[in-house]
Amino acid sequence: MKKWQVVTTGVAAFALAGGVLAGCGTNSSANSSNAANTGSSQVDTGAASTLPKGETITVWSWAGGPQLVDVKKIAQAWAKQHGDTVNVVDQSSNPKGFQFYATAARTGKGPDVVFGMPHDNNGTFAEEGLMAPVPSGIINTSAYAPNTLDAVKVNGTTYSVPVSVQVAALYYNKKLVPQAPTTWAAFVKDANAHGFMYDQANLYFDYALIGGMGGYVFKDTNGTLNPNDIGLDNSGSIKAYTLMHDMDSQYKWMTPSVNGSIAKAQFLAGKIGMYVSGPWDTGDIEKAKINYGITPWPTLPNGKPATPFLGVITAFVNKESKTQPADWSLVQALTNASAQKTYFSDSQQIPALVSVQKSSAVQSNPAFKAFTAALKNSVPMPNIPQMQAVWTADTILQNIIAGKVSPQQGGKDFVQNIQKGILAQG
Repeated sequence: MKKWQVVTTGVAAFALAGGVLAGCGTNSSANSSNAANTGSSQVDTGAASTLPKGETITVWSWAGGPQLVDVKKIAQAWAKQHGDTVNVVDQSSNPKGFQFYATAARTGKGPDVVFGMPHDNNGTFAEEGLMAPVPSGIINTSAYAPNTLDAVKVNGTTYSVPVSVQVAALYYNKKLVPQAPTTWAAFVKDANAHGFMYDQANLYFDYALIGGMGGYVFKDTNGTLNPNDIGLDNSGSIKAYTLMHDMDSQYKWMTPSVNGSIAKAQFLAGKIGMYVSGPWDTGDIEKAKINYGITPWPTLPNGKPATPFLGVITAFVNKESKTQPADWSLVQALTNASAQKTYFSDSQQIPALVSVQKSSAVQSNPAFKAFTAALKNSVPMPNIPQMQAVWTADTILQNIIAGKVSPQQGGKDFVQNIQKGILAQG
């Protein structure tokens, strides 16, 4: 969770030249009448006549920058329509992070609605009773990809509504690598010739290899994650660790000290042909005037696709809120198709709704078309509280990459450290 939080904090700030859409403002009447487009089912939860008037709703937003401006506009338009008052509070720079919500909610001082929260917080907050389950009719499940819906469920119950999605993919410098590599053999050839780096000692990025080679974090059985069944020491994970070690020891693409900042700097300087990151780095690449492309990871050595972690940015309602019918109506307004188009236009957030992902506005942009393609094989980052122990234990990856422990022993150590961490959590 800690590393995912670091990843998400900078997303709203990046801007992509040519990514701005025209004519993507909100349209409340159109949204409420088109359930397939909005992602909400055809129930009249948003109609002013069915909700109490004169209520005051507080929204805490972890989305900042231009997206915060959009959230405020949409909230005020909804408030005017429904005869209510909405106060949107900017929490995007709160030094206490997402935990600030939990602390406040435990003492009855939390907001009614939270916007911009990464889905991997769901398990902890839901387990503590700090999130209201999403009522029937708020989400049209056919409007989202199955992995997006899985991300916002805890033990089969949906606790938040998807707003946008994030996934890492392969950036390549077209001057050095004119054609995107789609096979592992082509990737190795390009990396040998022109270089490749990424934040290698970070499970967030490594899971593309681990999952693709047959490993897993927690066993997923019909949407329920089992923290007692950890697959980070199975044969697939060991093959992935071996591959990661070989990137440094055999191919010499990196040294164990390479992190995300170094990899990005090398790519921006035109010194390497490829690196892995997410949409949050696209703005800096544009500024560096790199002629770049983006593509999903190539097919792995086992012939299977890579499985990058999927992150979902969400909105949800405080379980203790006294205005829940109005809260959920407001959440619908903040997450429907019109809103997601606006967030893409102004902040380049990848929409969670499949219909918006497939829109000409997104698909005509090569960068975002590539990221939506990478979503196909992505795996939701585990959202149960025990994931915190995984993030704490992933320091073992550095030792595996450096050859201080074998992939086999490293896998055993990884799982044992996770198990110890889970026990310590109580």
